[in-house]
Amino acid sequence: MMAKTARRIALLGSTGSIGTSTLEVVAAHPEQLSIVALAAGRNRELALRQCERFRPACVSMSGPEDAAWLRSALSFSPEIHFGPDGLLACALHPDGNTVVAALVGAAGLQSTEAALRAGRRVCVANKESLVVGGALMRAAMKAGGGELLPVDSEHAALHQLLQARNPKNIREVRITASGGPFREWPMARIRAATREEALNHPTWKMGPKITIDSATLMNKGLEVIEASVLFDLSVDQIAVTVHPQSQVHAMVGFLDGSYQLQVSANDMKLPIQYALLYPDNVPGPVPPYDWTETRAWTFEAPDLERFPCLGLAYAALRAGGTAPALLNAANEVAVAAFLEGRIGFWDIQACNSEVLARIPPESADSLEAVLAADRNARDNARSWIALK
Repeated sequence: MMAKTARRIALLGSTGSIGTSTLEVVAAHPEQLSIVALAAGRNRELALRQCERFRPACVSMSGPEDAAWLRSALSFSPEIHFGPDGLLACALHPDGNTVVAALVGAAGLQSTEAALRAGRRVCVANKESLVVGGALMRAAMKAGGGELLPVDSEHAALHQLLQARNPKNIREVRITASGGPFREWPMARIRAATREEALNHPTWKMGPKITIDSATLMNKGLEVIEASVLFDLSVDQIAVTVHPQSQVHAMVGFLDGSYQLQVSANDMKLPIQYALLYPDNVPGPVPPYDWTETRAWTFEAPDLERFPCLGLAYAALRAGGTAPALLNAANEVAVAAFLEGRIGFWDIQACNSEVLARIPPESADSLEAVLAADRNARDNARSWIALK
């Protein structure tokens, strides 16, 4: 079945794991999906191969040297940009109607907001833009008539489960977590975890920042905040269940005590295709779920003592305003420091907690206020790390 609207895509973050999976989905649906713009980082060789295959009209790279290298290497002549202005040029290219926001961290905030304000469909894998500027994204969507569809497997699952549901009948939603590599580790061993151990995720293949966030359960905490923004849910309506097999992605609980679950293979191409082609549901590059295979599913509650970052995310959501932006910024700085070997694994949560305690949240009613909070939290996190 043909999609009702051909999706002409600006892919922001094309060389990351979500970006490369998105291109696989596009390649599987050439009549419905095409690439108008690609924004890459510093992976020049991969960006070159992507450009030559998909022939975008607009390309952006991280810096001027990367852009100049790409310009000299390409066999055709698209618009070539770099930096934050390049992200905006890709997101707002006049030939596009859809943006896949797959950048890591708060760097995707401005381009996501601009795309929504311009009336684009935004398929958001960049949860930080919703965590940091959720109210801004909702306002931009309302002002510009854009659409916001989630690419996270858990939120895509919730989107499917909540369609046409009366919100008054919803008691709670539950998003699942794999539990990360340290799910069964004792506290003492978690505190001393190494970089290599934290990057050894048991289920998903992701970039280093998201993988560390999964090990601390911060990734799930950010997803709790994201669910609140996407589905207008209160903090008390959103729960997390640890499910190591990562086959059940979300659950919705109703007032009568019953639940509905969304089940699929743990392959990110499924939620990517769902967001791009919604409301159509068509065969794609992932085989259907195999119910003939013998399997067992387990579920358990998260341990907030061993994984305090999840509790910090709930606290930030309750505090509101710029608190989620403060937490996200501190976490980005702390995770980068851990990956560089400057702090230990347990210091990530300590840094996040300290920044939240130091800086009172303020109103998040403008992009300037959110970005100021982001800068303030980063400065405080760096100061805390420098004293370690």
